[in-house]
Amino acid sequence: MAPIELQNPTPTLGEANRYVIRALESGDYTHLRRLEAEIWSGDESGQLCCYYLRLCTEMYPDWCFIAMDGDRPVGYVLNFPKGKVNYCATLAVAPDFRTSLLIRAMVKKLLVEEMEECRFLVEPDNWDARSVHEALGARVVAEVQDYYHAGDRRLWSVINKVDMERIRAKYTRMKLVS
Repeated sequence: MAPIELQNPTPTLGEANRYVIRALESGDYTHLRRLEAEIWSGDESGQLCCYYLRLCTEMYPDWCFIAMDGDRPVGYVLNFPKGKVNYCATLAVAPDFRTSLLIRAMVKKLLVEEMEECRFLVEPDNWDARSVHEALGARVVAEVQDYYHAGDRRLWSVINKVDMERIRAKYTRMKLVS
């Protein structure tokens, strides 16, 4: 699949040509493994297993995106659609990469596919992720105890259909979607 077309009305000098955001390909498996080790080392629940990553490259490549800075992978977003609901499983970026470029790719996909809802699962103290979700209009709808292991606590956040239409209007005004 060709790289997703992302228009940036006010790119910073050099930024527009520096990064490529594209759908995953089978060969990106090694990039994902490397990023997993780089971003999540030391976080017992953060690093994804090899089978999960391969599932993304082989079964959901059009829903999962990777950000490349030349030959260097710098971030990814992994999504799983079910009907008109998307589950954004992971959005991970290297410290020097702007998260907003990956978010645009994900949001554009949600809008093009006319998804009605997007769900996120996050640790309550992951304020970086929560601020991204909130900026998109997500609201916390549930708290889950013992999700991955005893004592683990997670929050479910949701962007609903009304929020999706608000995002569509904003992205249309910014000429990021038509």
